[in-house]
Amino acid sequence: MSGSTRRIVRIGGGLAAVLALAALGSLVAEEGAASNKFVGAAKCKNCHRATGSGNQFGTWQKMEHAKAFATLGEGEAREIAKKQGIDDPQKSEKCLKCHVTAFGEPADRVTKKFDPKQGVQCESCHGPGEKHFKDRLAAAGGDEDEGDKAKEYVKIPEGEIVIEPAVDTCLKCHNSESPTYKPLCITSIAKEVLHFDPRKKRTDADVEALKKKIADALAAKNAGCGGPEKCKKCQKAAGK
Repeated sequence: MSGSTRRIVRIGGGLAAVLALAALGSLVAEEGAASNKFVGAAKCKNCHRATGSGNQFGTWQKMEHAKAFATLGEGEAREIAKKQGIDDPQKSEKCLKCHVTAFGEPADRVTKKFDPKQGVQCESCHGPGEKHFKDRLAAAGGDEDEGDKAKEYVKIPEGEIVIEPAVDTCLKCHNSESPTYKPLCITSIAKEVLHFDPRKKRTDADVEALKKKIADALAAKNAGCGGPEKCKKCQKAAGK
């Protein structure tokens, strides 16, 4: 059950979808020094909650990713797990590897206040964030809430954190190993997961180009996915 700068993540709605698509958990970006630690979404919130900068933390809270661990304790998840021979999905490696960030990481790779029960957190997709947090904190003069003031856009140095997770990150958990897997959909990704910083100027053409890039990657790697053209047919049939 479940940096290069090119990774995007999505989970569909509904309890079954959380299990079917398996949130990303510990299968994180490979980039970053081994000493870089996971700090948890609560730390990310300090600089990513302002409306003016996109409120990425608020977007995450509304995602099924944020509920990934809690969902494993609910009835539908337990029924699905039972069919797989799993007594408690909240304790099973088969489930936790994709429903908990940093699962399986050694203790010295997570900070003391990191809470795995927060499900699939920011660092499942963007990689461990301690370096990013410390570097931005230093740039803000030591004020942890400085980022909440949504000042001008600051370009993040390459290697500090994964800026754009690639489709390959998603597919490490959103794949046929999940008992209720369904191919990822670019429309759902764009609607539910993309969380841009509005201070970085992007034209409509820029956004559409990114969506096409994701759709093409999904079409190339998702078994059963017909790509952008098939998406259009499904959406038209659903009246979207």
